[in-house]
Amino acid sequence: MYNKSGDIMKKAFSFLILVGLIATIGIFHKPIVTFLLNNVIYKKEIIIQESNQYALENSFSFVQETDNFKPTSKQDLKNIIYTYLNHGWNNFSFFCENDIYPSCIEDVKELANDSATLSSINNFVHPYNSYDKLYITLNNLGKVTIETVNLYSLSEQNELNSIVEDVMNQVITNDMSLKEKIGAIHDYIIDHSVYDEKRAEAIKNNQQLNLQEPSHKAVGPLMKGKALCSGYSDAMALFLNKLGVKNYKISSANHVWNFVYIDENWYHLDLTWDDPVVSTKENLLLHDFFLISTEELQKIDLTQHEFDKTVYVEAK
Repeated sequence: MYNKSGDIMKKAFSFLILVGLIATIGIFHKPIVTFLLNNVIYKKEIIIQESNQYALENSFSFVQETDNFKPTSKQDLKNIIYTYLNHGWNNFSFFCENDIYPSCIEDVKELANDSATLSSINNFVHPYNSYDKLYITLNNLGKVTIETVNLYSLSEQNELNSIVEDVMNQVITNDMSLKEKIGAIHDYIIDHSVYDEKRAEAIKNNQQLNLQEPSHKAVGPLMKGKALCSGYSDAMALFLNKLGVKNYKISSANHVWNFVYIDENWYHLDLTWDDPVVSTKENLLLHDFFLISTEELQKIDLTQHEFDKTVYVEAK
């Protein structure tokens, strides 16, 4: 027999459940949507890529290697960017968690516009993993994405690697001390290149640069015979890394040079100033800035070598 009252009760019960669901969704609409976006539709996954062959096993006072990609401070953000660059990743994403780091989004925005800090971080990685352009983007769900355009193309890396290997075979012998090996490479680079005065003058006067001129990279001194300070320092860094010597580059307002760790001490190494431009156009080779202490450096020059000691802490 058909039970009309039972059917009505079922419909009424279903209606009450539906009303309850609608009310619940109305009250908790934002948390539910956020949960679904974060955990179902848009999972907060952090994907770790393989490191390339130029990753260095180094940490410094200013930036350190990290495997913690859930930042809780601005230092964590800098360490993430350093780790990303150092390992040669193509792109990387992590997330700002408001409950554990309320100012994360604002700090990311500030760091993304802080070209000086980003450039400093760039000085601590292998030249091949350094960036020409770096982009940091942030979406409404707190996803931070880092992408870069590398300074060196793959073809440039291959050509430079071949040159570095050839030069080391030419000028280095097994009976040399580490300091002698660095000295031989220092002399080779200076003997086979000159300071690019024309490009330096163009930069000074904010003139349009010929982007085909590679004197700002290791390509300049090692392949074209012309270099700016960044070209000298990158070229030297390639050899230092090949020798397994811990090093990074130090930048001042208008200059960059190498900083090298040997014999349990840090030393400055400036090929640009050891390859001076003189009015006679004579190609000089000096050793005034070859593996000297910060105290010695500051006695010689305080104009172009004034650097931020909160960044390059090891050089205090």
